[in-house]
Amino acid sequence: MNNKSNWLGPVAIGGVGGSGTRVIAEILIQLGFYLGKDMNPARDNLWFTLLFKRPDWFFKKVTRKESHIMKGLSIFEKAMTAHGKPHSEELSFIMRAVVEMMFKGHDYSGSGRGLWPIRRAVTMLHSKKINRLKYLGWGWKEPNTHIYLEYLNNHFHRLKYIHLMRHGIDMAYSRNQSQLYNWGRMFGIAVNDSSIPLPRLSLQYWNEANRKAITLGRKHLKERFLVINFDKLCTDPRHEIELLIHFLGLDTRCVNMDELERLPRLPESAGRYRKYDLSIFGKEEIEAVRELGFIVDI
Repeated sequence: MNNKSNWLGPVAIGGVGGSGTRVIAEILIQLGFYLGKDMNPARDNLWFTLLFKRPDWFFKKVTRKESHIMKGLSIFEKAMTAHGKPHSEELSFIMRAVVEMMFKGHDYSGSGRGLWPIRRAVTMLHSKKINRLKYLGWGWKEPNTHIYLEYLNNHFHRLKYIHLMRHGIDMAYSRNQSQLYNWGRMFGIAVNDSSIPLPRLSLQYWNEANRKAITLGRKHLKERFLVINFDKLCTDPRHEIELLIHFLGLDTRCVNMDELERLPRLPESAGRYRKYDLSIFGKEEIEAVRELGFIVDI
């Protein structure tokens, strides 16, 4: 399928949780990309989750934060490409992540506690070398990837990053608020402030997180950064998938476009915000959604 010397990647996929990142992962898999051996049904790379979906660790590492994150990225790259085994310091890094997650989990509801991180560490430490002839390239999908975008660019000089965005006010009424609870403090959003409705806090996070990802992507990755509007992907899949394929450096004539177009599906929850009273949101918050490319009917 691929000349070993022309192996592409890494290609990373991220976005605020629930943005439709799974569809892009499915497209990359169909195109022939290796996205990892330990994934959940949503195609999240669970090695990345174990190492990096750790807000307490992230915010605690005030000094030498970049060196700690770079160590984690080195571990992750070794596991994904099976180029060498982790040395003693890296093993300690993995064990600390495992112990932390065994007791805390990786979100506010405690998901990932117990044996879950041990299973992730076992599969990571027993990763085998990839047969590059079977794949076009490699990458991963994990929504929280955008939190580490600047560090990822410093570590992976050929990184291409795909950022998914779904309508922010629809997302504000989603049950998936894991990122708000994990990373809201990064933007000064106090999730425990009961005076502000949760959907408004969620929209504030959506606005700030997407703005930051776009700013960092355009500044550091430039042409290696792509934003995909999930709503447009579902309503005009051919156009958006063609943009994605060109971004990856592939030829649309060499792929089955009809098959790829069948993957995006507009969820029933699309447009659910119209059922709610939007007066809980500030005018500037709604305007920010429009500025990021979405229509808001009021």
